[in-house]
Amino acid sequence: MTMRYLLLCLALFAVTPLAQAAPRELTLFPDASLIEVEVAAKKGSAEFSFPLPIREGTLRVKPLDSSSTIGRVELFPFRTPDRLQKELDNLTEQKNRLEDRLKALDTREDIFAAAAKSQSSKAPRKTKSNPDPLTSVRQGTDFAIAQLEAVFTARRRTEQELKKVVTRLAALQKTALGGPTLRVSVSPATSRIRIAAILKEGGWTPHYEIRIQGTGNAQVTLAADNRASLPDGYTVSATAAALSAGQPRQTYPFSASGAPRLSTWQLLVEQEQVTAGPLPAFSLTIKNTTTLPLPAGKAALYYAGEYLGTTDFSAVAAGASATLTGPK
Repeated sequence: MTMRYLLLCLALFAVTPLAQAAPRELTLFPDASLIEVEVAAKKGSAEFSFPLPIREGTLRVKPLDSSSTIGRVELFPFRTPDRLQKELDNLTEQKNRLEDRLKALDTREDIFAAAAKSQSSKAPRKTKSNPDPLTSVRQGTDFAIAQLEAVFTARRRTEQELKKVVTRLAALQKTALGGPTLRVSVSPATSRIRIAAILKEGGWTPHYEIRIQGTGNAQVTLAADNRASLPDGYTVSATAAALSAGQPRQTYPFSASGAPRLSTWQLLVEQEQVTAGPLPAFSLTIKNTTTLPLPAGKAALYYAGEYLGTTDFSAVAAGASATLTGPK
């Protein structure tokens, strides 16, 4: 009896992780990001909250079981939690007050700067009511300068406080960005569905590695560069084909620590000038001998294995040429 109980527990522990591990995929295209997730319904309803805003008209919901039926589909807009919204409002008000204080300090500075200039330019005249005009002028000038020093100190402190508020506000605003929540009615009550949508912002930027040896050819490698933060818990991949082109795609694993290399070509170098000294410089013209257009992006140049800097890479049509100069 004890052995049967132990075997049953082991079987349950082995099956449970598989049941909970619903696939979550994010595919980065040059012109978009596609999110795809699988969700299991509970009591006839499946819910999913998108990590980021999605493009209107791109939502798709598909049953994964042939016997399942999708009913009502509802999309609820993202709502910032009350506590977070209150903190955002307070920080925004602090930011506005500090900016108003800086404007007031600018006005005070103009007033006391003019007063100091007026006092220092006065011609001292001895009178009965002012037997020591030099002392009076000096006192007036000292007072105006002391007020200016107070203004400068107040401005420095206000700017430091404003910087902290702006930094905190920017960090909170990132957490306040979220996507809509999807609710789907399904039958049977425990059906599984697949959800897909295009994110409102996303995609990757082309990054090229151009390696030359002075032989008339260049090894050009295209990598997918993504500087935006990726949502946690997703398997992220990149593809060279544009989503708008509708081409069959081959995907490459993507991680925040390293951009995947999508393609490598040997291209013709029509003109090459390289200075690999203390002040590196390069100018080369390469011809796109592939059958595909090369999208615009950034490029890093390597000469005989030595890195010489980066430059802009203009879009190059198939069969066309482009000149790269740098570093920039």
